[in-house]
Amino acid sequence: MASIIYLSVCLLALSQLTVGKLFRDCGSTKGSIVSMTVTPCDTKPCSLYKGKNATITIDFKTSSAVTKASAIVHGILSHIPVPFPLDNPDVCKFVTPSCPLKPSEAKYTYNYTMLTSTSYPSIRVGIKWELQDEDGNDIVCVEFPAQIV
Repeated sequence: MASIIYLSVCLLALSQLTVGKLFRDCGSTKGSIVSMTVTPCDTKPCSLYKGKNATITIDFKTSSAVTKASAIVHGILSHIPVPFPLDNPDVCKFVTPSCPLKPSEAKYTYNYTMLTSTSYPSIRVGIKWELQDEDGNDIVCVEFPAQIV
C-alpha cells in the first residue's frame, strides 16, 4: 500500500513538472524567461475554455534597460502566425516591479488575464507571446500549445 501511495505522489509530481515546462523560448534576445504558467492549465496542451478567463504569468529577467514595452500575441495555425490583438498591450501596466525595467532587478513578473471568447473556433493552436521593448526587440518570447474548448 505504501508503495502505491509513493508511486502516486511521484507520478503527480512528474505530471506537474511536465505541465510547468509547457512552453518553449521562441527567441528571447533582450532577456531570459525564468518561468511561465497559464492558469488554469493542468494539461498539455493547455485547455482554454470559451467564456472563461485565462491568465498568463511570465517571470523574466531583462538584460537591458527598457522604458516602454508591448505584448505582441499570435496564434500559430499550420505554422502561420495570425495576429491576436490584446485589449491592452502595455506591458508596464501588468508587470511588477513597475517600469522602467532594469537589468539589475532580480526578476519581473508579467501577469495578464483575458477572456477566451465564445466566438473562437474549437481548435488546437500554438500561442506565441512576446514582450517587446520600444524598438520592437523581444525581451522575452514564449510559445506554448493550447486547445480552445
